[in-house]
Amino acid sequence: MTARVPGTTGGALETPSIGSAAVPATAVEVAPSGPVHAQLRAPASKSVTNRMLILAALAEGESLLRGPLDSDDTRACRRAMRALGAEVVDTPEGWQVTGTGGRLRAVPGAVIDVRLSGTALRFITAMAALADGPVTVTGAPALLRRPVGALVTALQALGAEAAATGGLPPVRLGGGGLRGGQVEVDVTGSSQFASAVLLVAPYAREGALITAAGAAAGGYLDLTIAMMRRWGAAAAQVNDSCWRIAPAPRYMAQDEAVEYDASAAAHLFALAAATGGAVTVVNAAAGTLQPDAGLPVVLERMGATIARDGDALTVCGPARLRPVEVDLGMMPDQVTTVAALAALAEGTSRLYGLAVTRGHETDRLAALARELRKLGLSVHEAPDALEITGGHARGPARLATYDDHRLAMAFAAIGARVPGVVVEEPWCVTKTYPSFWRDLQAAGVSWEPAG
Repeated sequence: MTARVPGTTGGALETPSIGSAAVPATAVEVAPSGPVHAQLRAPASKSVTNRMLILAALAEGESLLRGPLDSDDTRACRRAMRALGAEVVDTPEGWQVTGTGGRLRAVPGAVIDVRLSGTALRFITAMAALADGPVTVTGAPALLRRPVGALVTALQALGAEAAATGGLPPVRLGGGGLRGGQVEVDVTGSSQFASAVLLVAPYAREGALITAAGAAAGGYLDLTIAMMRRWGAAAAQVNDSCWRIAPAPRYMAQDEAVEYDASAAAHLFALAAATGGAVTVVNAAAGTLQPDAGLPVVLERMGATIARDGDALTVCGPARLRPVEVDLGMMPDQVTTVAALAALAEGTSRLYGLAVTRGHETDRLAALARELRKLGLSVHEAPDALEITGGHARGPARLATYDDHRLAMAFAAIGARVPGVVVEEPWCVTKTYPSFWRDLQAAGVSWEPAG
């Protein structure tokens, strides 16, 4: 008999309302607002929340995750933790997680459905290899197009029984744990493959020597290692792309706050850059290892100015954006943000190092090229790059988002400057930033249903 995790259906996401955030149920038309001036609080980090859930579920003892992100992606990860034996409950301070000490249990025939969460797909696949019986990890139809072959190969090298037809989900794991040993993880498709292996490596019986091979957003690996160490793992860096993980000590319960989401904050800063206004993110603490915290530096090159006062980071947009040539390989999620601003900048921008984004929620390079051309722009698409000649974007234009949260938020910045821009499937922001449209209104940018 097959057991499916409660609360998951595997179909397309409904148009939801998470928490107190009103989420549009139809396409929206964004109205140009003039220069945006706002102080906003970015949501908690999805990347940190999901990593912390894995650490807490594997740890010995009871952890408290303070101020976690409550979104579609983190809910998918949270449900998976419960399916593997960790207890997760809400408290006034955050999420209380009773860890398993690495002793994961699987209901016979368990199927864990992570919906549309690519992060959960990779992390839970690695974690399920530690379970005491077979587990299948699957998701919504769109997720089943995202690659996992490199991760499956790495887990097999560490002694796991794992299989994925054609290198795509669903992934079938036999359970029984990891032997350990030496493994090279191909991260060309995603740094998450190596992060997933690293997170579970302390529970390999013989420890592990893990090498990341290929170009990837290495900052996310640094983030993973730093968090593992804080939670008690012995993770020694051999060189820039290799780590030795000991089988002891393992994770111990922690009481830790989740930092702000630099990726979400980037979409707020884009409003300032697009409109020539000023946006302050009041909780953008310095020192984060999130790669997308580097986006304001790119905005400076486009003419914006940056100021910091403690945790408050302010971006002031220029009267006229400048085009930019930039390698976004270390923060590929920001291709949507920078491409949207390049559409508004007078001149030709070139964004490169982005082949990995063809395997994200959608083929982002193809989607951006297709949609920006609707604004009357010339866009050249290369295998790993976009060349955008901007400065004369015009509506009306109905921009498809392909159920991709980052496209929806990036296109909102264009709509704040260009009349007649309609953003389809605006509800897809619930994947990582459920309150985005409410925060947009708080910043003075109005929108209305467009049907």
